This record gives sequence, C-alpha cells and structure tokens, in this order.
Amino acid sequence: MDGLEGFEFFEIILENPSSRLRLPDKFTRVLLDGFKPKEVKLREAGHGRRFWGVKVVLDADGHMYLGRGWEQFARAHDLRLGYFLVFSYDGDAVLTVKVFDVSMCRRHYQHDGDASSGSSSDGDSGSNNGSVGDSGGGNISGMVATMGIDDGPTSQFTVMLRESNLGVRQKQYLNVPADFQNAHGYGERTKVELRMRGKSWSVNLKHSPRNRGRPRASLRYGWHQFCVDNGLGVGDTCFFRALGDGGAGDTHLLKVEVRKRDGGYVV
Repeated sequence: MDGLEGFEFFEIILENPSSRLRLPDKFTRVLLDGFKPKEVKLREAGHGRRFWGVKVVLDADGHMYLGRGWEQFARAHDLRLGYFLVFSYDGDAVLTVKVFDVSMCRRHYQHDGDASSGSSSDGDSGSNNGSVGDSGGGNISGMVATMGIDDGPTSQFTVMLRESNLGVRQKQYLNVPADFQNAHGYGERTKVELRMRGKSWSVNLKHSPRNRGRPRASLRYGWHQFCVDNGLGVGDTCFFRALGDGGAGDTHLLKVEVRKRDGGYVV
C-alpha cells in the first residue's frame, strides 16, 4: 500500500452529487492489490483533523464506489453539478479532497471553531486550519464556504445522451434547456462553439416554434461531427458550461466535459 501514497485522481460532478460516487478503475485495481477496505476516510485539504467516514462499495463488475457517508460529505460541502474534485491518497485509507466550483476556483470552507481558534493558514491559500475534532458525519450547519461566488444555476446544464441525439445524421439534435437558452439570449443567436480537449466545433442553433413561450433552441448542424469526433454514444453524459456571455448574436462559447457510460472520461 505504500506505493499508493500520493496517488491522485479527479472527479467531475455530472450526476446527483448526493448519490454514490464511482472511483476510477485504475485506482481501484491498485487499492485492491492485497487489500480490501470496507471504509475510507475523506479529509478536506486544509482541515487535517476533520475526517468523514465513508463506506466503500464494490459492484458485481468490480467497480468501486463511495457509498454511505458520501451523501453527508457532499451536502456539507455543498457539492453541485460541474464541481471538480481532486483526490489525493494519503495512505491508511485516507483521501484528501480539494473542491473547485464552476468558476474554476478552489473553494475553502470555514468550520465551527475556525474563527476562534486563532490558527494560521496551513499553506493552502485562503484556508484556515481550525482545531475541529474527528467527525464521522460532520456538522453541516457549522460549515460554510468562504468564497461567496455565484455558482450561476443557468451557467451550466447536463444531458445524458439518447438515441434521438445520435440517430440519423440529418436528424440529430440536442435540445437546450429553456432556462439556459433564455439566460444567454439564444433566441437572437445563430450558433455556438463547443470546446473540448483543446479543440473547438462550430454548431448551428435551430429554433423551433412552440405553442407557448419562446421558440425552443437546439444544437443541430455541426452537432453530429462533434459526437463523431469524440466517440460519443447513448448513455454518455455531457456537461456544458458557459464561457462568458458575449453580446446578443455573437457565437456563444460552451466548454464540454463528457463522462462515458462505463464511468470513464473523454480526455
């Protein structure tokens, strides 16, 4: 197990943050080499004395998940869709976690006792290392993020791909959620630019009239090429995040991350 110490991996929250979290297969294989843990302890970076006990679950295919206890950790840290988590294995079944929100900035949390403890930063910028004792579940009400960034519920959306999104080339489309398209003026835009893996794809917007409200916008011409180039299939989950907002009529930039149906990521 000594060879695992310092092993790092990341996870992007693309599904309900409170559901169980699947760990990378590579990490699972190394972790299970002669050792089968029933529990791991999560520790937020910068708060070395505060631990969250989380049960480890293995399914029939050998995939490992964080089970009971993960929901409490996710709620206490207000994890949301699009958040980026960096895990580092510290040995002795302990995982240290750093949380980044949709602004791509690190989030730091203040726990009960941090302000009164008078302790200084532990080296993680903006983090206070409070003298909070061990906790099996954590005090949710006594924990707040010190960054008051607006996470922007209309700055992102997530779609699990269906057959209609990947069918006959001329009929492929992806509907944009109404709240997102209204927030970014898609009624006046004609195209978007999808960015992923350091590349970009220009995709036309099609506007379909509806009986009520504004026309429905969907990704249409160019969407097929994006799917082909990235090997997307039914059951894959796409996370779209707005990059700036531009003026009305300008091409809107969307950063895309994809989690494959088998749990891996398109990189």
